[in-house]
Amino acid sequence: MTILEECVSVLIPARNESATIGAVVGAVLQNLPQAEVLVVDDGSHDGTGETARAAGARVIRHSLPRGKGAALRTGFKAAQSQLVVTIDGDGQDDAADLPALVEAARGGADLTIGSRFLGRFEPGSISLPNYLATRAFNLLIYLRNGTQVSDSQAGVRCYRRSALEALDWNASEFEVETELLLRFLQAGCSIREVPVRRLPRRGGQTSFQRIRLGVRILQTIIRGRAP
Repeated sequence: MTILEECVSVLIPARNESATIGAVVGAVLQNLPQAEVLVVDDGSHDGTGETARAAGARVIRHSLPRGKGAALRTGFKAAQSQLVVTIDGDGQDDAADLPALVEAARGGADLTIGSRFLGRFEPGSISLPNYLATRAFNLLIYLRNGTQVSDSQAGVRCYRRSALEALDWNASEFEVETELLLRFLQAGCSIREVPVRRLPRRGGQTSFQRIRLGVRILQTIIRGRAP
């Protein structure tokens, strides 16, 4: 597969997001009209993949749910560009922020994180337990790695493919952002954060299981890799 140096791939992992995925794909194409938009349908049963394809995305489907980390791994392998942007399929990330992430990556960053804490949370966009947990995870990562990151759990990011492919990671679920951040930190890669806006969910239901997946994230930080 030929990797396109100057182009951008936008990778959207999604499971049962038919209520929002069409709008997400449309917003991505509006803000990055030349981008390859790739949706990995992680075993949805509600027509997520069909809706994404109708909106203009290239779709790869897992026949059974395998987790967000597995969906990202599938998408990274299939993406055709050197810069790979990730954005969630629930519509809570503002696609208008994506050009700023791409600009930072083209300025030399190996990993660009869209920080909601440097930007803003719109009312209803995050629960208090999730807000506090993310703050705690940020602090733990700083204490263990000596690098301060304002939003370790952000899903909207831009990865430089050459840096990503040099890393070893095995996360299969929502701890994927944590493990990838740790791998980039440990490798001494260039990391930047840019402010982004977090929106309230406008349809569907989250598949994030707060306690179980929170424990997996915590284990990832303590062990230095995913469980």
